[in-house]
Amino acid sequence: MEPNSNNNLNESIGSMGGVEEIGPNEILTPPISKNSLEKFTDGHYAKLTHGWTHYQLFEPHKDTEDGGKIKPKLVKNLSESFLHSKKKSKVVLCLHGLSWWAMSFHPLVQPLIENEYTVLLFDFYGRGRSDSPNEIAYTLDILLNQAIDLLDHLNIDNIYLVGYSMGGAVATLFAATHPQRLIKVVGLGPAIVPVPVPLIGRLVTMPYIGIFLFKFFGAQAMLKRVETERFSNDISDYSSIDPLVVDDLVEKTKWMINAKPNYLYAFHSTLCNIQFEQGLVHLFPQIPKTLPILIILGTKDKVIPFDVSINTFKQHFPHTRVESVDCGHSLTLERPNQVSDLLIQFLKEPL
Repeated sequence: MEPNSNNNLNESIGSMGGVEEIGPNEILTPPISKNSLEKFTDGHYAKLTHGWTHYQLFEPHKDTEDGGKIKPKLVKNLSESFLHSKKKSKVVLCLHGLSWWAMSFHPLVQPLIENEYTVLLFDFYGRGRSDSPNEIAYTLDILLNQAIDLLDHLNIDNIYLVGYSMGGAVATLFAATHPQRLIKVVGLGPAIVPVPVPLIGRLVTMPYIGIFLFKFFGAQAMLKRVETERFSNDISDYSSIDPLVVDDLVEKTKWMINAKPNYLYAFHSTLCNIQFEQGLVHLFPQIPKTLPILIILGTKDKVIPFDVSINTFKQHFPHTRVESVDCGHSLTLERPNQVSDLLIQFLKEPL
């Protein structure tokens, strides 16, 4: 039985230290808008090691009623697709960032599908429509294991891997520990270089006092920031984005803060357990030099600064290809066409 995502449950920040397990019928549905980064709201659930995981598996489908246009078809597993019996599926697994869930990749789905790629998206634990278990520490290992669990659940072996922001950190750990399952890797503004952490970030992750500060002030501070700043740290060019789309992102983020069970615990645990300020340079030597890697950076990125990234890759990962796009951290929102062009060109290149 899959979760009923229409069930409503209010969960307070007071649950942060508890051990109550979130049941499959307690996963909520976020607000839905026709003006949204989230183009696809349907999906499937898989019961993985630490809870229910919401995923979307899209295969190319020729729509005979629309002039034979190739469109994404949502399937539960690869065996349901008629294309799978004709040719080997080229699966692109996408890993999202810290705040926005799998919808971050929705602008890339149609271009990938048109080029005969199968697209697998899922929400990390604690985000979107997936479970938010409060008995685990939200480490890179936990998130990586979730991705591998899902691939195993779907009987998918080798993949093209795309990681955005925090998802880029998970992708880096994937490449360092399971390179045999990867064909190529792409990082979009990946959170793998050492970056400065604001004072508030350092305070809320301090032992003992940090959990106290976040428990009593975290929700209010996050709500105020998302309502007043409207992701100005992520978006550099609002002129390229429908304001209603930003409105929807604000409402979806507020929904997670206010209504998603254990979201605040998951968010705080992620900040405490993933050392973004240290980066993942120590993993670079473990990644095979034969694995093709593309990094796409926003030249105006305030979250993962462009200059820091360029210098880090030149010094520690010189065989990696680096491309730049004139935008901030929200690459797929600001410049979806440029990003998809660079991505598909790289994926198509012969090994």
